[in-house]
Amino acid sequence: MIKGVITGDIVGSTSIKTEHRANLLNCLNTMREELQCVSPFKMELFRGDSFQLLIDDPAAALKVALLLRAGLIHRTPDKEHGMWDARISLGIGQVQFMADSIVTSDGEAFQYSGRQLDTLNKMRQRIAIKTPWNDVDEELEVSTAFVDDIIKGWSSKQAGMIYLSLKTDMPKKNVAELIGTSVQNVRNVLSSAREPLIRKYIERYHTLITNHLNPTTA
Repeated sequence: MIKGVITGDIVGSTSIKTEHRANLLNCLNTMREELQCVSPFKMELFRGDSFQLLIDDPAAALKVALLLRAGLIHRTPDKEHGMWDARISLGIGQVQFMADSIVTSDGEAFQYSGRQLDTLNKMRQRIAIKTPWNDVDEELEVSTAFVDDIIKGWSSKQAGMIYLSLKTDMPKKNVAELIGTSVQNVRNVLSSAREPLIRKYIERYHTLITNHLNPTTA
């Protein structure tokens, strides 16, 4: 069975103040619950600053990955000393061995995810994708670099708006009502965060993965 595996670690975790470490843990645990609506997944934290997710639907895995980054940026408690963010490696592939713990499980998806995470520092990116299909990897390589650059520039406000908008594909009117602002303000913030481009990127990824999983319907 082909699944998605996300391996991530918090950027600059050693510089996070002690009083904010509990907030970081709460943030990750909250998103573990909130993002189940995108696709069911299991999540484990390890080493204090790293996490791994096993996602049932590989076509939904990228949206989960981007929302994790948006949620971290938005919930940063001490913005003057740098925004929270994570290096995230998404691997798509077979899962040959499932242990009681995700982090001790194994298979193609786990191996892809782990190897890509090791290369992220050299790439100066905070997200990478590896699949069993070379044509998918080649197409996503450049667009992923552009999207990563966009995400690095998000403010807390932009990331929060993206999080609400993408998580459940909530209409802008509903987002505005939820946070007590105007629809025009929601449009302006989402536009400045390049939300239309982010959506196109997610949709293209979804199409590529779905077509390779179901080649007869492509």
